[in-house]
Formats: sequence, structure tokens, C-alpha cells
Amino acid sequence: MRAIFLAVAFALVAPLPSQAQEGLGGLDFTGKREHRPVVQQQFRHPSGAEVTCFSLPGNSCNRDDCRFDRERAQLLQRTQDNREGETYRYTVSFFLPSDFADVSPANLILWEVKPSGDGKPSVSFGVIDGHLQFDLSNPAMVQGDKMAPERPLIMQRLGAIPRGRWTDMVIDVRWSRGADGILRAYHNGRLVVDHRGPNIDSNSARQQVMYGVYRSFISRYLAATDRAQTPLQQACFANVTRQRISL
Repeated sequence: MRAIFLAVAFALVAPLPSQAQEGLGGLDFTGKREHRPVVQQQFRHPSGAEVTCFSLPGNSCNRDDCRFDRERAQLLQRTQDNREGETYRYTVSFFLPSDFADVSPANLILWEVKPSGDGKPSVSFGVIDGHLQFDLSNPAMVQGDKMAPERPLIMQRLGAIPRGRWTDMVIDVRWSRGADGILRAYHNGRLVVDHRGPNIDSNSARQQVMYGVYRSFISRYLAATDRAQTPLQQACFANVTRQRISL
């Protein structure tokens, strides 16, 4: 599946200003209006699930993002919950085209659970330094400066950028600031992170799921490549869900 196919497919279905995914409730869009995601008609996940695709060209910062060296097209959970003491299974499948551009040394986040406001994501995965990577932030460190993020507690590399194929992630979490916290992450069915202990910091009383294409520290890429803007990036998602479980 080439990026050009996605661009053509995007013209076939109206953009979604908001939608709902199982267990997440309503979702809002953040980014430029013209980059809102679309549901595909001719492209489905192997399970038959509906697919939503994002397309983010360069020079696409919006509002505060322009001041903070980032660009995005994301859907975010309208209701901020995911509170301490709650236990969930999060699932997400994503597809990157075979010609998906790498913007390293800038960062790309594809999915995250993040507290409201300017705090760092509690958990996230995306493309970091040319690899798919899962991160658990350090709960002992409160984010002070968004332009100088704290180093994650866990940075688990999951191989090269998975172009041209579906990747499945499952994250089981009992949110906690204490020793009873649990986080298990599965990559294509394989357990890759098994953490016990704190997994949210003091600013994470309420959190929301966010996914799409979110580039940060764009200036790193521009300086390293001597280019005027970041390249077009496209990503498709399916089976983005959240359900209560017991751990």
C-alpha cells in the first residue's frame, strides 16, 4: 500500500470532526482542519475492522504547536479519566505505508495516554531514532519544561519502523502511584514490557488516550537534513479500544 493510494482514498470519504471508539467514548480532533482523519472504504484491517487514516504534510503546526516545535493530527478522548486505581486493556493496530518517511532525529508519537495540560505522556509508543519504541515515563519526575522532557523510565525498542504491514499493540495497565501499579505491553502478541510499581506521576489524576501523527522537536530534523519542512507522513489505525479488566 503506497502513500499515493492513501491520498486518493482520502478524497472518497468526508473527514470526521469527531467519532467514537469502543470504550473511549467521543473523540475530538486537534490539528489543522484540513488534516482531519478519514474512514477508509476500500482498506480494512485483516480482522475486518474499520480503518481510520491520518495524513500530515510538513509545515502543519497549529496554535501553540508552532511555538513549541511540533506538528500534529490527532484524535483525543473527550472525557479525561483513566484515573489512579482503574485497570484497563488498551488495544491499537496501526499501518504505516511502505514509503513512510522517517523524521528522526525528531520524534513521532503514534499513541499515548497523557494527563491533561502540559504534563508528559504516562505511556506512549511511536518512532524514535528510526525504531518503533514503547515508553513508560518516569513517575518520580514531574515534567517542568516541555522543551526539555524528562528521560522515560522504560524505553523499549521494538525493531525497525514497521512499514507496509499491520502492527498490533496491547497494553494492560493498573494505574497507580504506588507499588501495586502494573503495566504489561504486548507487541504483535509478544510480551515486551512487564513493569510493577508506579506508572503515573502526581500530575496524572485524569488522563486521555490520544492517537494519530504527532511530531515533536521538528527543528532537530530540519537542522540535520537542511530541509525547509518535514515530509508528508501517513498512518492508519484500527481496533483502537479500551476495556476494563482485572490484573
